[in-house]
Amino acid sequence: MDKSKTAPRRLLQSRRFWSSIISIITLMIAATRPELEEHLDVLAPTITTICVTLVGGYIIEDRELAKQAGANGNEGGDESSAA
Repeated sequence: MDKSKTAPRRLLQSRRFWSSIISIITLMIAATRPELEEHLDVLAPTITTICVTLVGGYIIEDRELAKQAGANGNEGGDESSAA
């Protein structure tokens, strides 16, 4: 399969990508709204912290799922690991 066609599809399906995009859009909206200008010093770090926490959680979840998939793949009578 052509990787150049699957990479954009994987990116658009990524929860990490969409969390980052939504956070950037939210920050831009908060920065451009005059009524939120006085609260921007609190909003910007809060939005950034939420985004980083979400993305970090997704990374941990993906690693655990990969570990589980690897462990399930090795259970099928893999004789090379037997001593």
